[in-house]
Amino acid sequence: MSDLWNQARDRAMVYAQKRGRVLCDELGSGYDGIVFATNRATAVKALRYEELYRRERDVYIRLRDRNVEFVEGFRVPALIGYDDQLWIVEMEFVTPPFVVDFAGAYLDERPQFPAEVYSDWQQEKIDQYGADWPLVQSVMAGFARLGIYLGDVKPGNITLQ
Repeated sequence: MSDLWNQARDRAMVYAQKRGRVLCDELGSGYDGIVFATNRATAVKALRYEELYRRERDVYIRLRDRNVEFVEGFRVPALIGYDDQLWIVEMEFVTPPFVVDFAGAYLDERPQFPAEVYSDWQQEKIDQYGADWPLVQSVMAGFARLGIYLGDVKPGNITLQ
């Protein structure tokens, strides 16, 4: 495991201790960071990079400030806490259908990609979601109306069932 992973894990442990939580199971990890369940029925995500942390935090703050619990019928986790020094976001657990993982999201400005890149991306999403792709597009449009442009769209992040 790389130093960045070890550092993220260590920061999650420090956050949990500061907040009186115990990290339980590792729920997953990826490019963005690592996520743990806690003994308080929350999830703690330690981001690997500050920019990704700020994106994730800022989306959760926007959703909280606008009292958003659902987007197009998909549950959005409530923000429980965050730590700007440790690059940690804590959120509630949710059950499907849900949308999670906002480190790849953009606020207020849709990212621009060359047409061929977007076309390849869209074909990949059609392959991943099949007949459910129009529903996923509806969810993405719902976030866009909030000024949130989802970048990391995949079945683990937009979960139907």
